[in-house]
Amino acid sequence: MLFIISLLMFLSVSLFAYFGVPLIVKTYVDVNKTRAKKFVSEMDRSLSHDDVRRIAPMYFLAPLVLGGVGFYFAPLDFQMVGILGGVALGFVLPRFYSGLLVGKRRDLFNNQLVDSLMIMSSSFRGGLSLIQSMEAVAEEMPEPIRQEFSIVLGENKMGVTMDEALNRLYRRMPSPSMQQMISAILLARETGGNLPVIFSRIVQNIRERKKVEESLAVLTVQGKIQALVMSGLPVGFFFMVNSTNPGYFQTMTNSDMGRMLLMICLGLWVVGTFLIIKISSFKDI
Repeated sequence: MLFIISLLMFLSVSLFAYFGVPLIVKTYVDVNKTRAKKFVSEMDRSLSHDDVRRIAPMYFLAPLVLGGVGFYFAPLDFQMVGILGGVALGFVLPRFYSGLLVGKRRDLFNNQLVDSLMIMSSSFRGGLSLIQSMEAVAEEMPEPIRQEFSIVLGENKMGVTMDEALNRLYRRMPSPSMQQMISAILLARETGGNLPVIFSRIVQNIRERKKVEESLAVLTVQGKIQALVMSGLPVGFFFMVNSTNPGYFQTMTNSDMGRMLLMICLGLWVVGTFLIIKISSFKDI
């Protein structure tokens, strides 16, 4: 009887290894390949090619690596929870990281927009056309604004109207300053207008907006410091008490209920820190 049970278990494991494991691996590869292709198609115009090539493999590796980390560091009775949590974090982390890079690229683009508008204004005063002034920006300015204006010029040469190319630029790099620039260009193309004067006013508005944003950043420093202090207090309290009385937290670490409560506290700590940071920050509209 024991031999039959062992044989059935062996056959079950063999069938799972032969049919189940390849199916799971194939599904995992297909899902992440689809996610990677979607990421490349979405971010190809929002990030540099080097950033896209660096982030794309993360869609394959992050769930595996973080799942292994969760399995290694999770308590013995919660290893499956650690694996699932690590895999879930691995699915979210590449998207979150790419969002940070896109935000950084957009901030850099907006910081370069003032100089670009001044170059275009000087080009207009010199008698150059809109296309020629944008070519001057693409030649003289650094990345990322060089790439973005080059994309607009390339799309226009391929038959896309300038209105549509500029609207696509705004969808890639949305900001109030960019909206003002595109609106001024489109209105001037339809109804006429003195673009050098309009661009000078836009530059002045951008500089005033930056002053307001800097003032808001100073006013929200207190909230950000509070977020850091409140985030560090539980960690500092744990290490301080554990160094003076090592057995104080043994009830939490040696029992299943204690470990579960620690995981709940960790989740609440992350949520609380995130909410404090969101409350103490402002969003540009």
